[in-house]
Amino acid sequence: MANLTIQTRILLLALLPSTLLAIVLVTFSLMQARSLGQQGVDGFAEVYSQSQQAVIKNYMELGKTAIAHLYNAPDAATNPAIREEAINILRQLRFDDSGSMGYFFIYDQQGVNVMHAANPALQGRNLMDLKDPNGVEVIRGLWNAARSGKGYLYYHWNNPETNTTDPKLGYAEELTKWGLMLGTGFWIDSLDKQVAVMQQRVDDSLATSLWSSIVTAAIALIVITLLALVVVRSIITPLKSAVSAMTDIAQGGGDLRHRLTAEGNDELAQLAQAFNRFASQVRDLVAQVAGSTKTLNESANELNGIMRQAGQGVARQQSESDQVATAMNEMAASAHEVADSAMRASEAAANAEDLVSNSKQTLLQTVRVIDGLAEQVTHGVSVIGDLSKESDSIGGVLDVIRSIAEQTNLLALNAAIEAARAGEAGRGFAVVADEVRTLASRTQQSTQEIQQMIQRLQAGIKGAIDLISRLKQSSQSSVDEIRQVELALNQISSAVNTINNMNAQIATAAEEQTHVSGAINENVHQIVVVTEETAEGTRRASSTSERLNALAAELDSLVGNYKV
Repeated sequence: MANLTIQTRILLLALLPSTLLAIVLVTFSLMQARSLGQQGVDGFAEVYSQSQQAVIKNYMELGKTAIAHLYNAPDAATNPAIREEAINILRQLRFDDSGSMGYFFIYDQQGVNVMHAANPALQGRNLMDLKDPNGVEVIRGLWNAARSGKGYLYYHWNNPETNTTDPKLGYAEELTKWGLMLGTGFWIDSLDKQVAVMQQRVDDSLATSLWSSIVTAAIALIVITLLALVVVRSIITPLKSAVSAMTDIAQGGGDLRHRLTAEGNDELAQLAQAFNRFASQVRDLVAQVAGSTKTLNESANELNGIMRQAGQGVARQQSESDQVATAMNEMAASAHEVADSAMRASEAAANAEDLVSNSKQTLLQTVRVIDGLAEQVTHGVSVIGDLSKESDSIGGVLDVIRSIAEQTNLLALNAAIEAARAGEAGRGFAVVADEVRTLASRTQQSTQEIQQMIQRLQAGIKGAIDLISRLKQSSQSSVDEIRQVELALNQISSAVNTINNMNAQIATAAEEQTHVSGAINENVHQIVVVTEETAEGTRRASSTSERLNALAAELDSLVGNYKV
């Protein structure tokens, strides 16, 4: 059904019900006419049969009347002569002109023929079991009809005139006084002939009615078909216009300015109005899409340029992050060297402390020898006091530590600058870089002070060595001066301990600087990873931007196919 056109469906909708209705009406009319005709034929046969029954009953009454005076005689039941006289009267009695048709016959209760006016040869024969060609028991049936009071029996019997077996209507009544059954009958083949003639007339009338009905139905179907074609054309023409307009739009290059003619208030006019509204909405939508496509194309181009710039910036950031990571590795190595140098300085201070301790022992042993050197010892004490004062302000020990501190400060400054460029992602790194720069400044100041102290300490120690040499050359020593020397040695030991502690602090600071450098290095590594991910995202965004640009161009091409 879905493959049929609307025109075919409408024609089928108009013709099929009409055809079915015509067939039903014709069939119903024929059935009604046939039923009425059959009822007429059956009624005629019934009336004719009733008239024949009345006629044959009248004949029976005629025969009974002929022997009534004998049958009603007082001794009729006991006098055989009266019975025989009555039988002879009935044998001679006829009720038509043919001697072989309108006659009477008599049978006793055993079915033995007592008298048969038309065929005397049957007299004396027992015909109780006689049956006609249809199986009807003729004699027994007549006896049963007589005893029941109905008297009538239809059967077939041999017609001597035609020498054929024809239908016959029999009637019988019982003569109870004599125990006999009196019967008669006549041929009713004329009834079948008249019924057949009437049936033929009915059939001819039905045939005429059938052809009249067929012709009428055909004319009606032709008229209905013509009307259906007119209706179909009024429906199909606007539909074809709508289909043509929709096809024009669907095939590309369609003119969205096309409108259908909408006249009237029927469904087709409503369809045309709906199509016109749809075309207007599609036209507005296509115009909006065209404008949006242009904006999208411009935005895609701008986004593509921005993504290229972002990719270049990410590449530069990745390169600078690699440089920062390299610098942090170098700073960690320098801090490790500072720690090693501080360790070696600590060992040297411990050796100096051991030497001072040995010198004190030597001085104690030589107290007795150098009593005469008081004046020189005094001068030595003064020199060593100067050395003690210079040792308290020890500050700069190693030029290498100061150089490392300066380099660390410079690297921390560069890291802070790069963290500021990274924006929000480099905020934590900026804090760490600031702490490193502060620690480096403190380290630089400490190394300068240690260097100055060690220089002065070295100068003082040199003067003490010279003084001791002169004391050795001197022959006089003073116990007080030796004690001053001992005090100076104690001060030297304290200064050496101070240097030792400062070396430990330098080592601790260098270790902390190493840890900080490791943390900074890890953060720089994370920055590198994030930068790589950002670069990959930038590349994907650039690719997406290019696809978006291509899609915008394709959409602009598609929208350009329509006329708005």
